[in-house]
Amino acid sequence: MQGQLRFTTEKRVYPPDDVPLLTAAVRLPRWDGTGGERLDRFYTAYEKAFFAYCQRVLLPQAQAALEAARHSGGALPAWHIDLDTTVTMERAGLISLYTDTTERCGGRRLLLRRSETWDLADGCLLPLGDLFPGMPLPRRKLIRAAADQIRLQQEQGVALYHPDWQRRLRSDFSSDRFYLTEQGLCLYYQMFSIAPAAEGIPVFSIPWDPDAGPRLLS
Repeated sequence: MQGQLRFTTEKRVYPPDDVPLLTAAVRLPRWDGTGGERLDRFYTAYEKAFFAYCQRVLLPQAQAALEAARHSGGALPAWHIDLDTTVTMERAGLISLYTDTTERCGGRRLLLRRSETWDLADGCLLPLGDLFPGMPLPRRKLIRAAADQIRLQQEQGVALYHPDWQRRLRSDFSSDRFYLTEQGLCLYYQMFSIAPAAEGIPVFSIPWDPDAGPRLLS
C-alpha cells in the first residue's frame, strides 16, 4: 500500500432552509494513494450512516423539542453533534485510530467512541486476537490489568467508578474496543458503562512494543 492518510470534513445544518435545529460536523480519514480502497469504502459508509442517523433520529427529536419550547415559552433548542477522528499510531505497517461522536442535545452530553486498527499490508481491519499470535485471546489477563489500574486510581483518588465496577468490567468488555499507541495497547469502555458520566471514556493502557507485542501481567 502506497500513500498517506488524509481527512475529509463536512458540516450540515438541519433543516437547511428553516430555523436551524441541528448542526452536524464530521471529520473522517481517507487514504490518499493506492491500496486503500477498503479503508475508503469503510469510512465513506460510516459518514453516510452518521448523517442518516442525524436525519432519521436526532432531527425529529430536535423538532419535538422546538414545539415544546414554543408552547412553554422556553429557549429554542440548538443541538450539535460532532464526529471527529484521532490517529493514535501510524507505523510498522499499521494505522490505529478512534472516532468520537459527541452529542450536545437538550442540555445533555453523550460521548460514544469506536476504534479501528488497519493492517496496511492487506488493507484489512486487525482484530485484537491477532496481537496475540499462537494463543487464545487473553481476556482474563486484559480485564485483570484494567482492574489493577482502577484500584490504583481509586487509591490515589483520581477517578470514580460505579460500586459494581468489577462485574461491569467483565460483562461490558469487548474485543472491538481497543487501539494502539507507541506506549501501549489501549482498552476502553463506553461512557456510563463502568463509571459515572463525569469520567467520560475510561481508558486502560497496557505496555506494548510494536515489534514484540503486548506485555501482560502473569
